[in-house]
Amino acid sequence: MASNLERAAAIRAATLTAVEQRNQLADDAVQDLIEIYDDAGDAIVEHIQRAADQDDRVTLDSLQSVLSHIREQLQRLNERRDGLLYRRLDAAAQVGAGVFAGALPDSQLFAVNHAAVSFVRGFVAADGLQLSDRLWRINRQAAQTLADHIQFAVINGESAHQAMLRSMGRGEGVPDDIAHAYNGAKAGQLGRRVRSLMTGEADPVNGKGVVYQAERVFRTEINRAHGEAYMGAAFQTDGVAGVRFMLSPNHRVRDVCDLHATADKYGLGPGVYPDRASCPWPAHPNTLSYVEGVFA
Repeated sequence: MASNLERAAAIRAATLTAVEQRNQLADDAVQDLIEIYDDAGDAIVEHIQRAADQDDRVTLDSLQSVLSHIREQLQRLNERRDGLLYRRLDAAAQVGAGVFAGALPDSQLFAVNHAAVSFVRGFVAADGLQLSDRLWRINRQAAQTLADHIQFAVINGESAHQAMLRSMGRGEGVPDDIAHAYNGAKAGQLGRRVRSLMTGEADPVNGKGVVYQAERVFRTEINRAHGEAYMGAAFQTDGVAGVRFMLSPNHRVRDVCDLHATADKYGLGPGVYPDRASCPWPAHPNTLSYVEGVFA
């Protein structure tokens, strides 16, 4: 009994350290992700500036060139982003399984890591999407958001330009709405809007920049890789009777996680589950909850 108590205490301490490392991995990955989106935004803005005419306006004649360049930059962004994510999944799995490094041989831990990452990449969520599907949807949304805005601004700017010429030809002033539409197609204005859409300013779908959905996927899947590897190693460790569903210290609002962390469905204690199939972690995307090995 004393041996199991000592092992349980050691595993608990190592688990908390691993969870901190998991969270730091996710934070660092998100910062790298934002930098990737920033770089793509800068490249798109530079092309917009080159495509503008002598009045700093992007015209219909250069619209297709701009849209084509956006597609090229987003493709490069996707490749960099996906490579970053897959590397972080592997790192998170290693951190999760590493808690049991003293109990399992390296070859077994390596197999656990590989199985966890493979599971994450092939996992089908409740909405029927795998990770690759989710990334593809993010790609499509980003391309659509940027293309829709650029096309709207350029077409409106062209119409405003024609209206301005007619007004000036009649010796009239230019109405404010016409001037606003005309300026919206200028490279400087388009560039500021592109940067905002990429990493900051709200869009009508999610209230944040197009990077937000990618951030959400990164945090969700990095945490999933960590937890799957942790449980994969835990249930191969002698003396482990289950895993306990643990709430994050930052858990403030009651939700389904509270239910899973307090339920005693198997007579093992609140929040304890005897195997992977019975454990409801993670309860929702973007969760910071985690699991902890419990010894008999």
